[in-house]
Amino acid sequence: MAKSGPILGLDFGERRIGVAISDGGRRVATGLATLDLRKHPDPFKPLATFIAERKVAEIVVGYPLRTDGIVKPGAKTEAVDAFVAELKARFGLPVHLEDEAFTSALAEDSLRARRRAKDRPRDARGFARQKAEVDRVAACFILQDWLDREDAA
Repeated sequence: MAKSGPILGLDFGERRIGVAISDGGRRVATGLATLDLRKHPDPFKPLATFIAERKVAEIVVGYPLRTDGIVKPGAKTEAVDAFVAELKARFGLPVHLEDEAFTSALAEDSLRARRRAKDRPRDARGFARQKAEVDRVAACFILQDWLDREDAA
């Protein structure tokens, strides 16, 4: 029996969480939002809204691995582990970890290729919007990698 329902992809960071969603057929990831943790100190509230409104069936979270694929304990992995535990406890959905290596760099490169020189930010607000966009696109890369691997299996 085929799995159904969209999947939420998250790029967890200390300042922002990039959010992406798959289509119902689980083929394509699309950027949904970026949660600024200064504005949303409890990110689980907006996540609950996304999950309910979009009827999310599973969640994929970017996980920091070393370039050799080994998990190295540290502050970042501990923060992601705590976030994932809270996701599972609050929503009762399957949560999958996906290697997030280079996703922010890929997102920056992708956005830079699309951006014209005149579109570059000139002030702090513009730089904040650009960072938010990078996190949202990184969430797309994380989710799309997972979708592609699951589709191939």
